[in-house]
Amino acid sequence: MRSADDGRGADVRGVPWFVAAFLVALAWPAGFGSEEPSEIQPASRSLRDGVYTQAQAARGKAVYLEQCVECHKEDLRGDGQMTPSLVGIGFTFRWKDKRLYDYFVGLRDTMPLSAPGSLGEPTYADLVAYMLSEVGYPSGNEELSAEVIGRKDIVIEAPAADAANSRLRPDSAR
Repeated sequence: MRSADDGRGADVRGVPWFVAAFLVALAWPAGFGSEEPSEIQPASRSLRDGVYTQAQAARGKAVYLEQCVECHKEDLRGDGQMTPSLVGIGFTFRWKDKRLYDYFVGLRDTMPLSAPGSLGEPTYADLVAYMLSEVGYPSGNEELSAEVIGRKDIVIEAPAADAANSRLRPDSAR
């Protein structure tokens, strides 16, 4: 077994960093984290109703550009290999009909890869707001908080087909 300082980019267990990153990326969409996925109950709120503010999405964008852009890229589509797309059909396929709570918990418990859970719940809520804005969900008048997300009453559904600046289309259609 190689040591941590052999210069080949392996950790103390001999697993290269990119393998660890890949495994985390695979686990996150499955709801990997400290909590079980929430049970589906009748939704009382829709993402189409605007569950975040534009100001919150702007804060989330600033955090994204500082903490996430290196792996998930400026267009939020990842690298096409190791890092998943956070927008487009990949987002819809992975998260449609699941709770926003599960998305939030997955993000909070696994990112950033170097320090999961380190950003604080309000910052993770801002990141979720930014990602929702980039998928094409409209903003509203109230900020999305960890408390609101924790109610587990918001279901992720596909954005309206006519959403302005929607990123649901695959790359080839853009």
